[in-house]
Amino acid sequence: MARSTLGAGSRVTLPYGRSRLDVAYDPERFEVLRPSSSERPEMDGAALLARLDRPLGAPPLDQAAGAGGKVCIVVPDATRACGSARVAPLLLKTLSGLGVSDCRIEFLVGAGTHRPPTAEEIDRIVGPDVARRVAVHHHDALDAAAHVRLGVTSRGTPVELNRRLVEADCVILVGAIGFHYFAGFSGGRKALLPACASQGSIQANHLLAFDRITLSRAAGVESGRLDGNPVSEDMEEAAGLFGPAFLVNTVLDGENRITGLYVGDLRDAHRRGCADYLETHSVAAPGRRPLVVTSCGGAPRDINMIQSHKALEHARVVLEDGGDLVLLAECPEGLGRPDFLDWFMPGGSEATARKLVENYKINGQTAWGIRWKSERYRVRLVSSLDGDVVRAMGMIPHASLGEALEASGDAPGYIIPNGLGTLPLVPSLSGQPAAAGA
Repeated sequence: MARSTLGAGSRVTLPYGRSRLDVAYDPERFEVLRPSSSERPEMDGAALLARLDRPLGAPPLDQAAGAGGKVCIVVPDATRACGSARVAPLLLKTLSGLGVSDCRIEFLVGAGTHRPPTAEEIDRIVGPDVARRVAVHHHDALDAAAHVRLGVTSRGTPVELNRRLVEADCVILVGAIGFHYFAGFSGGRKALLPACASQGSIQANHLLAFDRITLSRAAGVESGRLDGNPVSEDMEEAAGLFGPAFLVNTVLDGENRITGLYVGDLRDAHRRGCADYLETHSVAAPGRRPLVVTSCGGAPRDINMIQSHKALEHARVVLEDGGDLVLLAECPEGLGRPDFLDWFMPGGSEATARKLVENYKINGQTAWGIRWKSERYRVRLVSSLDGDVVRAMGMIPHASLGEALEASGDAPGYIIPNGLGTLPLVPSLSGQPAAAGA
């Protein structure tokens, strides 16, 4: 564990990739924002199996997965942490006890528009034993023949989902509940759209996050919000067009251990989990400060820049305009897409926004979000990315946390060890809490 210092008196651990930074800090200068859920114990196998037997709002799994039926289990790709390597063997054990043979079970890696998983990643996603027992396929959003059109949502999103889901007798959706910067929460319906949808479906849904008139984030699109959020509501409507699915959603701690499990009806179990997550992962802060130090939460949350930028959304809630935002994000796989830098053309965030209006692309909105923040704050990035690439995105590269802090001066600030799993709440001018997106 590497050591660093932000003063003296207390210590905090900040994840960086698969390593950890042991940081000393001055509690008179820094306040650590950490959710109350940090002390929850890890669930053992018996507790997880017991939860699988008590679904919320849905009949038991034995009624959905008959012995002769075909079962398709959706799991996230390597850019998402959800504890699927622990959940997958338990699902096979449960299904086997119900008389479902391995040949009737398949896994589908819901990658959305991401690249296919490697063989090594599949072993990490479902576990090596499961990967050798049953078939594991990956979703290809660009393969038109692999999708079935189920209809169109009221907002105009074509619902085109992977054929394997439509042809299965029982669909089990595995994922993790957490904050999402424009879908409100991860997990639940996201295992269908975007995870297993066509590129056209994904783009139409994600476009709802961007207001093409104001050239900014659409109203209601914010972290921790489902109702009134057009992106999430559209996803839920798409899931309704698909029909019943059995949900298995985890809650992970900062070490990627499973501390919660929500099982049952796709909508009911997910919403129960989201309500609990919001309560246990929101943190009150007295106000904004001129400096915020945040980690994405380590691997795989900081696997690339497209994933890592999500931590900026929560950190900026407690940062003063013009302040310093120090982001720890290793980004071992670079930016996440080879064409990502193309969105950082001259003209700043407004130029990126106008390009989105002309030709919307999912990762273009990510680029716009980075540009908007780097214009409003000094974003200091500690990563493995090339310095010129970081500067091209409008951020300031630093080789170490110490270097970034020295450049930031001695202003008071906050430390957020898990930027994706912590939603700060600060008093607004009305006296009500303001969160990300406000």
